[in-house]
Amino acid sequence: MASSIVDRKLDLLYLIYFCLHIPVLFLMDLQSLYPASLTPSFLTAIKNYHIANYNDLFFVSPPIYFNLFVWLECLIHLPVSFWAIGGLLRGGCYGWVWWECRKREKGKEKAGMLRTKLLPYDSPRIPLILLPYALETFLTTLVCMHEYVYWPIPRYQKVDLTKLYGPYILLSIVMGIDMFIRLWHIVSASTAAKKGKKNI
Repeated sequence: MASSIVDRKLDLLYLIYFCLHIPVLFLMDLQSLYPASLTPSFLTAIKNYHIANYNDLFFVSPPIYFNLFVWLECLIHLPVSFWAIGGLLRGGCYGWVWWECRKREKGKEKAGMLRTKLLPYDSPRIPLILLPYALETFLTTLVCMHEYVYWPIPRYQKVDLTKLYGPYILLSIVMGIDMFIRLWHIVSASTAAKKGKKNI
């Protein structure tokens, strides 16, 4: 039975995240990929405001690996974000796997029905795509947070950067665990169903 996105609290959280993440990508994170002659002045103003308030050196003198992270955002984060919004909104079904199993009791063969209720999920494609997305987001954010710990900037600015980057790493942990559990249940139910068919 389909359920509203409002009733799926974690999916609603992911939906809000992706809806906010897309503008951030275009307005800030992907700026280094834009030709300077085609970059609007208001985007430059946004970046300068960010640098002035957070002293974020990734946008001043980025390390050599940071350009790879930007391309990962362009090639992975951006398409996945658009796809996830549609996938989350279309989904919300509860997966029910029924299989027939046979048991022997006192020498008599007895057929029974076993039902397993899965966690709410949109489709197997949702955790299949969002699990590696969460892992990639966690690892790249962790590297960035480790990097700025050693920057020659005041401690309070490092705290401000943690407030900025911290939610990304927390959300990626929640999403990663959630998607792993969903996949685990889907695979377990599918395996049990196949075993049930073999025993018939």
